[in-house]
Amino acid sequence: MPGNAITPPRMQVTVKLGSTLREKVPQYEGGEGVCELPARAPSRVKDVMDRLGLREEDVNLIYRNHVAVTPRAQVSDGDRLAFFPPNFIHFSQFYIKREEE
Repeated sequence: MPGNAITPPRMQVTVKLGSTLREKVPQYEGGEGVCELPARAPSRVKDVMDRLGLREEDVNLIYRNHVAVTPRAQVSDGDRLAFFPPNFIHFSQFYIKREEE
């Protein structure tokens, strides 16, 4: 149809922000929101952080679907990410190895 723009495929990642990170992303009321990214392969946690304006030094602990990961871990449509700042202490960071991929 003429005049209709083709919308590139997008993926959605649910984001939860802990503690002081909520102040850095005020558009996520209550620290929760959905981040949309182009559906290209591969997308990484770092891409979501960039989209939200979070620097690696702002974040100490990251969970993807309840598993601790690094910013280099891949994300897929429907994933859930939780970010926690350096001033947040969680017992898991002392004994759980973070997945790279």
